[in-house]
Amino acid sequence: MSVEPAYHLLLRPEEAEVTAAALRLLISGEAHQQEIRRFAREALEGIEGGELEQGLLTLALSAEQMKITHTALRLALDDLQRDQASERETLRRVLDKLPDEHTMRAITIE
Repeated sequence: MSVEPAYHLLLRPEEAEVTAAALRLLISGEAHQQEIRRFAREALEGIEGGELEQGLLTLALSAEQMKITHTALRLALDDLQRDQASERETLRRVLDKLPDEHTMRAITIE
């Protein structure tokens, strides 16, 4: 029995690229958190294995994958310098497509 994903994130190619980079960064920085790394890897696999349809990649995320993706994007945004305005704007666009902070905080990872 398969579980329906909690969220479908639609990404343009440049958005998929920065989301994948953010997830890779999170994976490398969270070596001791196996569950976080697992959910991040699953989301990353969805990006890397996904196909564009009408210029968009549909990334199906479980609630936990969505929370980890949101965390990765926030961390990447916080790490960027002001002179990286284009990448910051792309990260903000992807974050705007996800549910709000309150929704993300309500998701627990066990």
